[in-house]
Amino acid sequence: MEHEIRRVERPQVRFSRDAVLRPGQADMLYLFLIVLVFLLLSGCSGGSAPVEEEKPRLFILSGAGLKCVLDPVAQAFTQKTGIEVEYSYLCSAMLLTNLELTKQGDIFVPGSKYYFNLAREKGLVDETHMAVCGYMVPCIMVQKGNPKNIHTLDDLAKPGLRLGVGDFKALAVGRLTEVMLKRAGLFDPIMKNVELTGGSATKMCLPVCMNSIDAAINWTGTAKTFNHCSDIVPIDKNSLMYSAFPVALTKYAAPKKEAAMKYYTFVQSPQAREIFIKFGFGLDFEPDENQYLE
Repeated sequence: MEHEIRRVERPQVRFSRDAVLRPGQADMLYLFLIVLVFLLLSGCSGGSAPVEEEKPRLFILSGAGLKCVLDPVAQAFTQKTGIEVEYSYLCSAMLLTNLELTKQGDIFVPGSKYYFNLAREKGLVDETHMAVCGYMVPCIMVQKGNPKNIHTLDDLAKPGLRLGVGDFKALAVGRLTEVMLKRAGLFDPIMKNVELTGGSATKMCLPVCMNSIDAAINWTGTAKTFNHCSDIVPIDKNSLMYSAFPVALTKYAAPKKEAAMKYYTFVQSPQAREIFIKFGFGLDFEPDENQYLE
């Protein structure tokens, strides 16, 4: 018996312009499209974490002699606020020049208020947001063990000593040293022994530790960071002079004003003040306006 083999054709699906979805099919199609769009937007990975707004990074111009204390301050500030800080450490005169020429910098922290006043005269800082946050007290930094038996400013006039001082025009510590020695009547005899004029407070420490010079007049806070290779001789209170360092917002801080204000507020807080005192930028004597140099 012969069997007839028939060819079975697959039905073709045709869509008509007049096709109408049955009740409920429109809702299902709409739901399907929503799910599809969601998967496409999420990368088919179940979604991604929301993008956090990037916090600004503060750029701060600071005197080189303050590095030893401002680094710990920045660490505490970032830990508290999440705002990163970048410092430019230079001599105060160079900071002022850079601020004027580059027009970059959110906060200005020179080694004395004298340089803030210059910046204010040039219209570079916001004088309504300036605060004194610490004090700059000089000392005599000597070689470890004090082999030259230096105990007073007068001792620095002994013949044969090799001394270092800060640049009188560029460094805050140099400017104060000049005034202090002249007031004590020791400028000429001590300057006869000066073999090094330091480019920064930090750079003056190294020659003492390397025994290239016998002593240097430097900031107490800066010298303390080198106590492993040198000793500190306090200056007699009758001869001592001191200054204060300010923290001020610059005129270029506007784009990051909120973050800059947080730093400005933080450096005046009890937490920051403890750090300044710990690193030698406080006063351990009763302030006297006659000893203060702005």
